[in-house]
Amino acid sequence: MIDVDRLTKRFGRATVVEPVSLRVEQGELVALVGGSGAGRTTLLKMINRLIEPTAGQVRLDGVDTRSIAPHVPRRRIGYVFQGIGLFPHMSVAENVGVPLTLQGWPAARI
Repeated sequence: MIDVDRLTKRFGRATVVEPVSLRVEQGELVALVGGSGAGRTTLLKMINRLIEPTAGQVRLDGVDTRSIAPHVPRRRIGYVFQGIGLFPHMSVAENVGVPLTLQGWPAARI
């Protein structure tokens, strides 16, 4: 389960992600939709600790992601950026499965 509580990102005086709160239960599929510059990529990067939020909290199964090593959330949450974020030699399914492969899951389970 992913629990996002008032996650916010500012660069200087510019707020690029207003406070966002959402909860994603295990097994749910979520799509973030919005126009260019809406903050979708920044939100995902904060959830996976690729960038640190200015304010707010992300919990994975109740554990604050700030209390664990930064690579841990990246290996527990599978997501695929549109276009440039994909490994070009892999299918979308293979791209989504990369974190699970890194965790040692068997191919049949992935």
